[in-house]
Amino acid sequence: MPLHELAEALTVLAREGWTPPDRDAASLAQQVRELEAQQAQTQEALQAVEYLQEACEPDGTDATRERWLRLQRRVTSSRLQLARLNEAEVYLRAELERQVWLAQHLRARAESQRAAA
Repeated sequence: MPLHELAEALTVLAREGWTPPDRDAASLAQQVRELEAQQAQTQEALQAVEYLQEACEPDGTDATRERWLRLQRRVTSSRLQLARLNEAEVYLRAELERQVWLAQHLRARAESQRAAA
Protein backbone atom coordinates (compact mmCIF):
# COMPACT_ATOMS: atom_id res chain seq x y z
CA MET A 1 0.00 0.00 0.00
CA PRO A 2 1.44 3.41 -0.88
CA LEU A 3 2.58 5.49 2.06
CA HIS A 4 0.04 8.25 1.48
CA GLU A 5 -2.79 5.68 1.53
CA LEU A 6 -1.59 4.38 4.90
CA ALA A 7 -1.55 7.96 6.21
CA GLU A 8 -5.07 8.51 4.91
CA ALA A 9 -6.28 5.28 6.53
CA LEU A 10 -4.80 6.40 9.85
CA THR A 11 -6.39 9.84 9.49
CA VAL A 12 -9.81 8.25 8.95
CA LEU A 13 -9.35 5.94 11.93
CA ALA A 14 -8.24 8.90 14.07
CA ARG A 15 -11.30 10.92 13.01
CA GLU A 16 -13.47 7.97 14.03
CA GLY A 17 -11.77 7.96 17.44
CA TRP A 18 -9.84 4.69 17.17
CA THR A 19 -6.36 6.10 17.82
CA PRO A 20 -5.05 7.03 21.27
CA PRO A 21 -5.15 10.77 22.00
CA ASP A 22 -1.36 10.95 22.24
CA ARG A 23 -1.00 9.88 18.58
CA ASP A 24 -0.97 12.66 16.01
CA ALA A 25 -2.22 11.28 12.70
CA ALA A 26 -2.16 14.75 11.12
CA SER A 27 1.53 15.16 11.91
CA LEU A 28 2.33 11.76 10.40
CA ALA A 29 0.32 12.62 7.29
CA GLN A 30 2.32 15.85 6.96
CA GLN A 31 5.57 13.90 7.29
CA VAL A 32 4.39 11.57 4.52
CA ARG A 33 3.60 14.48 2.20
CA GLU A 34 6.98 16.09 2.88
CA LEU A 35 8.88 12.83 2.43
CA GLU A 36 7.11 11.94 -0.82
CA ALA A 37 7.80 15.44 -2.17
CA GLN A 38 11.49 15.17 -1.24
CA GLN A 39 11.72 11.72 -2.82
CA ALA A 40 10.15 12.95 -6.06
CA GLN A 41 12.39 16.01 -6.18
CA THR A 42 15.53 13.98 -5.50
CA GLN A 43 14.55 11.34 -8.07
CA GLU A 44 14.02 14.04 -10.70
CA ALA A 45 17.38 15.63 -9.90
CA LEU A 46 19.07 12.23 -10.08
CA GLN A 47 17.54 11.45 -13.46
CA ALA A 48 18.59 14.84 -14.81
CA VAL A 49 22.20 14.48 -13.72
CA GLU A 50 22.34 10.86 -14.92
CA TYR A 51 21.18 12.06 -18.32
CA LEU A 52 23.92 14.71 -18.38
CA GLN A 53 26.51 12.14 -17.35
CA GLU A 54 25.42 9.67 -20.02
CA ALA A 55 25.71 12.43 -22.62
CA CYS A 56 29.26 13.20 -21.53
CA GLU A 57 31.22 11.21 -24.11
CA PRO A 58 34.92 10.53 -23.53
CA ASP A 59 36.94 12.68 -25.92
CA GLY A 60 40.37 12.57 -24.32
CA THR A 61 40.28 16.14 -23.00
CA ASP A 62 40.91 17.15 -19.41
CA ALA A 63 37.83 19.38 -19.48
CA THR A 64 35.55 16.46 -20.36
CA ARG A 65 37.17 14.24 -17.74
CA GLU A 66 36.65 16.93 -15.09
CA ARG A 67 33.05 17.46 -16.18
CA TRP A 68 32.33 13.72 -16.02
CA LEU A 69 33.91 13.49 -12.54
CA ARG A 70 31.80 16.44 -11.30
CA LEU A 71 28.70 14.78 -12.69
CA GLN A 72 29.68 11.47 -11.09
CA ARG A 73 29.96 13.18 -7.69
CA ARG A 74 26.49 14.71 -8.19
CA VAL A 75 25.05 11.33 -9.23
CA THR A 76 26.55 9.67 -6.16
CA SER A 77 25.34 12.44 -3.87
CA SER A 78 21.82 12.24 -5.29
CA ARG A 79 21.76 8.45 -4.94
CA LEU A 80 22.88 8.70 -1.32
CA GLN A 81 20.23 11.34 -0.61
CA LEU A 82 17.57 9.13 -2.18
CA ALA A 83 18.79 6.16 -0.11
CA ARG A 84 18.50 8.23 3.09
CA LEU A 85 14.98 9.28 2.13
CA ASN A 86 14.07 5.66 1.37
CA GLU A 87 15.41 4.64 4.78
CA ALA A 88 13.27 7.33 6.41
CA GLU A 89 10.29 5.94 4.48
CA VAL A 90 10.89 2.48 5.98
CA TYR A 91 10.69 3.86 9.52
CA LEU A 92 7.71 6.09 8.76
CA ARG A 93 5.90 3.18 7.09
CA ALA A 94 6.54 0.97 10.12
CA GLU A 95 5.04 3.59 12.44
CA LEU A 96 2.01 4.11 10.20
CA GLU A 97 1.43 0.36 9.82
CA ARG A 98 1.69 -0.11 13.58
CA GLN A 99 -0.75 2.68 14.35
CA VAL A 100 -3.23 1.61 11.65
CA TRP A 101 -3.15 -1.98 12.86
CA LEU A 102 -3.63 -1.00 16.50
CA ALA A 103 -6.53 1.31 15.61
CA GLN A 104 -8.16 -1.44 13.54
CA HIS A 105 -7.62 -3.82 16.44
CA LEU A 106 -9.34 -1.43 18.87
CA ARG A 107 -12.24 -0.98 16.45
CA ALA A 108 -12.60 -4.76 15.96
CA ARG A 109 -12.54 -5.33 19.72
CA ALA A 110 -15.25 -2.72 20.26
CA GLU A 111 -17.38 -4.23 17.49
CA SER A 112 -17.04 -7.74 18.90
CA GLN A 113 -17.94 -6.49 22.39
CA ARG A 114 -21.02 -4.72 20.99
CA ALA A 115 -22.03 -7.87 19.14
CA ALA A 116 -21.61 -9.95 22.29
CA ALA A 117 -23.70 -7.55 24.38
